[in-house]
Amino acid sequence: MELHELAVSRIAATVRALYSRGESYRIFHGSTNSTRPVQKDRVIDISELSNVVNIDPVSKVAIVEPNVSMDKLVEATLEHGLIPPVVMEFPGITVGGGYAGSAGESSSFKYGYFDQTVNSVEMVLANGEIVTASRTERPDLFKGAAGALGTLRITTLIELQLIPAKKFVKTTYHRTGNIPDTIQVIRQETMGLFQ
Repeated sequence: MELHELAVSRIAATVRALYSRGESYRIFHGSTNSTRPVQKDRVIDISELSNVVNIDPVSKVAIVEPNVSMDKLVEATLEHGLIPPVVMEFPGITVGGGYAGSAGESSSFKYGYFDQTVNSVEMVLANGEIVTASRTERPDLFKGAAGALGTLRITTLIELQLIPAKKFVKTTYHRTGNIPDTIQVIRQETMGLFQ
């Protein structure tokens, strides 16, 4: 955890310096699809935040840095017989990306979007302050930052829920012929999940 704290301190110091000068910046995660020109002196590099920090099999939580890919996270959690409730389909999607983009998958019918399986988030705000947000601590920031695509903060650490991994997944195919019938089947199959 010491290396994590040092990395976050460096990130926060860089953000504070840019904030004090009134300069905007971009976040570099380690790769980009952007075609915009990069001004190297105004880039916050968070590429080193790519570690599974801890998996607690008793409390069923994982503490991970934002650049951990879902395939790396699943590999680490399966060693403990656990898995995230929502696993994004593409293996390269990161935990931070899932939180920032409100990712959803087929299990979201039961568990909600990926960000709804997150317990807390450590983040660096635009002024360089390091804070933690959760449902009880800074709940407005916690809820607002989920799905905000990184516009409110730089995510540096995420604690997320885990569930027991099962050997098989049961799927049921319901054939319907129109939208009203489809809606009716979805309501029947999800009854009680959202109460």
